[in-house]
Amino acid sequence: MVVDSYACLAHPSFDRDVHEVVRRARYSGVEIVLSAGAANLCGASAERTLELARTHDAVYAAIGIRPKDAASLDSRLLNQLNRWLGQPRVSFLGGIGLDYSLKDADRESQLRALTLQLRIARERRLPLALHCRGAWRDLVRVLQEEAGGRRYCGFLHDFAGSPKAGLELAGMGLLLSFSGRVARGVSGNLARLLAGLRLDQVLVETDAPHRALPSSGRRSEPADAVAVARALAQAMDVTFTDVARNTTRNFRKLAGLPLPRDGDILVYQIRDRLYVNLTNRCTARCVFCRRESDPVASGYDLSLSRDYSAAEYLEAIGDPRHYAEIVFCGFGEPTLRLPELVEIARFAKSHGVRTRVNTNGHGNLIHGRNIVPELAPCLDEVSVSIDTADPQSYEKLVRPDFGPESFRAVIDFILLCKVAIPQVTITVVDLPTVDLEACRRLAQELGVEFRGRAYQPMVGSTDFLKE
Repeated sequence: MVVDSYACLAHPSFDRDVHEVVRRARYSGVEIVLSAGAANLCGASAERTLELARTHDAVYAAIGIRPKDAASLDSRLLNQLNRWLGQPRVSFLGGIGLDYSLKDADRESQLRALTLQLRIARERRLPLALHCRGAWRDLVRVLQEEAGGRRYCGFLHDFAGSPKAGLELAGMGLLLSFSGRVARGVSGNLARLLAGLRLDQVLVETDAPHRALPSSGRRSEPADAVAVARALAQAMDVTFTDVARNTTRNFRKLAGLPLPRDGDILVYQIRDRLYVNLTNRCTARCVFCRRESDPVASGYDLSLSRDYSAAEYLEAIGDPRHYAEIVFCGFGEPTLRLPELVEIARFAKSHGVRTRVNTNGHGNLIHGRNIVPELAPCLDEVSVSIDTADPQSYEKLVRPDFGPESFRAVIDFILLCKVAIPQVTITVVDLPTVDLEACRRLAQELGVEFRGRAYQPMVGSTDFLKE
């Protein structure tokens, strides 16, 4: 199932068959449609949108004063907007923003309406559905001024800005929603932008009845969100399932809807690799880790209700030859489950499959002995998250259970692995407080590989909605 994150079901082109359009969307695999209604002096669009949200379980509403109506904003319209926003199933304030491409665009009125509505969103604790055309510099400036250091909760609908604007907005916590434009082929700026985005930063939409799919010869409608998701998957070099899973979760999180969870996830696939989620327990409390607040990776909720046996993992894996690599990871330290790790890795190796463990390097401290001889026969790579280049910074950032001796013990573990295991990599999260070059030099001194990891803050933050 996918979500159409932005459509205009109150548009006149849907007057005759809107109920059939919603049914068609559900039949096609669209779980939710966010319908945006214009808050203006006429009020017909907003009222129609609210009626559809009340009538159909699949429809939620976004209500806002659009840029083209900004000049009519007065106290009467502002009061009416607040009444509409108080109605059930209004999940977003939108689409609001700036549109300098409009004929005779009143920029001053648009900026005033946007600023007022950003403040209303905070007061009413509503996420944002933002619109922008030809005004990216002003939009970024206003959002920065109003953020007050907080991360936003919301998204840019039908994003068509530059990579620079997109990454700036994503850096503020906003998601970027892509329409049927991506089905027209991805190159140039759009390709560069998508290369810099993660799956937890994107949504799919139709902007129905606008943004028709190429060669469709008809208006766009919410059922087309499935085709948009497929096109986005191709553009981001991931699977349709990856896009569907992530964008559905992303939308639900923004809207404050229940998040899907179908029991514990023992293994999960990303592209041609299979990841083994061995444990949520860890011997570090890294300041940047989301293990306790949001243990989600690539749209998978990796929280575990209990420890599982090696046999249960092997059953979940099935034939390991389906995968290019088996990776032991999760929001925890895999070497805490050393017997299970070794048994599963041996099984994979017996079928000729490459194996890797992502570890914090505390294995020898955990077990009070050198565990590398146990790991060496069944691993092709050890990836050690070290995140600093000196003991003092390590203790402040990683906050290990074992105290000051931890950093030296991790270095010793790396050196032992280097002798016994084909590939050893140290990884470092890319935070402003981390000296990446010092860590790179440390890797060179140790004679191992180095890789920086992009810091992944929690997406769909409610910081902007808090007092």
